[in-house]
Amino acid sequence: MNMRIAAASWVLAGALALAAPGAAAGEEGSAGAGDRRLDEVLEEMERQRAEIEALKARLAAEDGSGGVADAVKKYLESEEGRKALGVGTTDFRVSWKEGLSFETADRAFSLKVGGRVHYDVVLPDADDAVEALPGVGDIDATVGLRRARFEMSGTIHECVYFANSIEFAGSGTTFKNNYVGLKGLPGGLSVQAGFFKEPAGLEEMTSASVITFIERSLANNAFAPAQNNGFMVLGSHADDRLNWAVGDFQDNASQGPAATAFQHNFTGRVCGVPWRDPERNALLHLGASVQDRSPETENDRFRVRPSVPFVARTQDTGVFSVDSEFVVGLEAALVHGPWSVQGEVWRADIEDHPDAPGASPTYGGYYGTVSYWVTGESRPYKGGSFGRVKPKSEFTPKGGTGALELAARYSALDLDDDGQDGGAGHDLTLGANWHLNPNTRVMLNYVMYTRTHVGDVNSILVRFQIDF
Repeated sequence: MNMRIAAASWVLAGALALAAPGAAAGEEGSAGAGDRRLDEVLEEMERQRAEIEALKARLAAEDGSGGVADAVKKYLESEEGRKALGVGTTDFRVSWKEGLSFETADRAFSLKVGGRVHYDVVLPDADDAVEALPGVGDIDATVGLRRARFEMSGTIHECVYFANSIEFAGSGTTFKNNYVGLKGLPGGLSVQAGFFKEPAGLEEMTSASVITFIERSLANNAFAPAQNNGFMVLGSHADDRLNWAVGDFQDNASQGPAATAFQHNFTGRVCGVPWRDPERNALLHLGASVQDRSPETENDRFRVRPSVPFVARTQDTGVFSVDSEFVVGLEAALVHGPWSVQGEVWRADIEDHPDAPGASPTYGGYYGTVSYWVTGESRPYKGGSFGRVKPKSEFTPKGGTGALELAARYSALDLDDDGQDGGAGHDLTLGANWHLNPNTRVMLNYVMYTRTHVGDVNSILVRFQIDF
């Protein structure tokens, strides 16, 4: 293709030159006219050159198999090409990648601006015995913002990354993820400091905007620590098939990155993909996490809602004296095309404080989930957690259906041991998720929760969600 274009340009130039009067005859009397015609010929050649360049650009856009496309792409990505286009290495290019993204030509600097809005409708039906539990009261229908966040993240000088997330839902403005890190260190290591999630649990490490159900499981909500202040070292190896993280965190910092006395809590997680088949969108994930915690206030409390937002907590140990806690979580997930199975098991061993002898209970919980994409999508996996699903056919008024996922989860939690009556409970959640596009979904859950030996709470939940 390159040779044909070059040959055409030379033939065209020769023909135009031969067509100019006086060019071959050398008629001196018509020198002025010849000069004018020569100028016209040069102008015509310049127009033809511009047309040829435009043709090259069009072929480059249409031909992705090599030839002109590869040559033009290589040139445009070179320093010479960027200079020719007037694009400096520090000029930002703006694009939409499931969010508003800014990136320099050399990719050394980037910025993504995003946010999320989760608007929930809760329609519960609770037994009187459950509402009569201490601290519970009436469990009524509620509508409101579960989450409303503004988020920024990016890279600086290629190796420094950061994130800033502010939550506006609830009683006031709080921080969620605010940290800075250094990546690309020897051995595939990164270091991170600030306010962020402790590395514990597959369900917890998967974003709330892409989890399968409206609320995480009973066991996760009881034992996963969520965000805290801390310092973490993490690594990814073997083409993302092995991921690990370990950090030292400050306890009781869930209300935001306030400056309080530091208390060491060591949390670590390792997970891997021993089997993966990209052609079938299939993989097996296995992982484990450990928490060695020493509560700063020398006491703790375990409590959860019945997998329903906004309502009171129906399992609650109350505050009791604690010297240390050792929490272990095991996790597994299998994805095979549109099918997905996921589960976790948690165990927490609590040691009472020697200055205030009391209970030393052992608590536990687990959940199991199965989901199926009716429209044929598959859950994407990266960095030890699951990510955003892109529908094969995005919903539009003119056509397109979006993506439909059906799912079920059974979850159980036991907070009764050694005289600590936090209650035992379990629930079955049925869900249907309609993804209109990668940034919008509507979720419907039916939760059947039972507080053992007390009563039931059955709830219909609806979420309207936008995140980018």
